[in-house]
Amino acid sequence: MQPTFDDAWEIANGIDGWLLERQGRALFEAAGRVPHGASAVEIGSHRGKSAVLIAMGLPQDVRLTAVDPFDDPRWGGGTESLTLFQENLRRAGLSGQVDLFKGLSEEASKDWVGLPVGFLWVDGAHDLESTLKDFDGWMPHLTRGAELYVHDAFSAVGTTRAILRRFLFSPNVRYIGSERTLAKFKVEPLTLLQRLASAMGIASQLPFFARMVAIKLSRRRGLHRLERRFMREDNEPLI
Repeated sequence: MQPTFDDAWEIANGIDGWLLERQGRALFEAAGRVPHGASAVEIGSHRGKSAVLIAMGLPQDVRLTAVDPFDDPRWGGGTESLTLFQENLRRAGLSGQVDLFKGLSEEASKDWVGLPVGFLWVDGAHDLESTLKDFDGWMPHLTRGAELYVHDAFSAVGTTRAILRRFLFSPNVRYIGSERTLAKFKVEPLTLLQRLASAMGIASQLPFFARMVAIKLSRRRGLHRLERRFMREDNEPLI
């Protein structure tokens, strides 16, 4: 029996990570749309929060490949993080449905011999160079109609710059919306009007991006009154 989102969230919500419930639902539902004969890939796994949501949402004959070097000390990388990732998958009963590539995204995409990718979740290093490598390395493996979701979009400067460079006027990647800092794209040929509409959708997120950057800078410099002013419209976490 296919699990529900509530089933998946009950497990994932207890795993350390940075996802709002509505972002988790978006991942779960996108995973459910991966067609037979395709696969799913996530870039950046941390301790398995998103992997659990995606794997539980996938059709039973579709596999997820999790790509992470598990070596970034900023996010608790190392043996402990890898062990927790594997343990969380085991507890969720998903060890047999998730393949782990312990290494960099560019290495995984270069050596990819798996099925075409119907869903790609990018939640990697968030700097410009790494995110561009994520996009450029995996785009050739995406099926027509594949969904591409990006975390920390219109929040992290590097991720946002990469989106603007690659997708603002893309002829084959359409912006379809956001769940706060999770941006959703679809791979398909676009007409000129569709390209303009997609570009306008991306551009519409730039005021939000400016506010997120202002909040982070204010927080970093201890300007709490200014931070509260920028956050007055909502109190959701910056994820």
